[in-house]
Amino acid sequence: MNHLSLKSLAFYGIAIGSVSLLFKVVTAYGEANLKAPPAIAGNYRFDPNSLPECLKSDVLVLTIEQSGVYLSGNLRSGSSEGDREKIAEETPSLHGKWETQGLSLSGAVPNLAGCRDATATGQNSSVRMRGIVEGESLKGKISLTDKAGATDFTAQKEAQPKPQKNEH
Repeated sequence: MNHLSLKSLAFYGIAIGSVSLLFKVVTAYGEANLKAPPAIAGNYRFDPNSLPECLKSDVLVLTIEQSGVYLSGNLRSGSSEGDREKIAEETPSLHGKWETQGLSLSGAVPNLAGCRDATATGQNSSVRMRGIVEGESLKGKISLTDKAGATDFTAQKEAQPKPQKNEH
């Protein structure tokens, strides 16, 4: 019994050639058109002069976590190291996406120290942000309530602390 007939060899040759050609086309398309979003995860410290009135005297830090185009984060007043460790363990209160024009985040943020009118009754401040990352800075617009107008802001990315080596 001869299993290697001319028809079988032609069929397998055409199938393998077609798969190879399809692979090359898909690879060329992906390399030309599919780009990963830039890495923007980190802590961004806001310039107090560019914040809404109720936060001008406060230090505001935005912590962004990134998974591809999906973003999550926390917006907190204060900058002590203990607060940052606590923030890292909390569930992110802001959610959004990276788009070709920049990032957008929105959500309910608790405990903004400067805006006590919303937090005094136990409510969260509704925050919406849109911004563009340019190098190590984040520029955009922020609004603290649904009714408030958006205010321009500027935030600088903080340097990541170097991990300490454990010596044995």
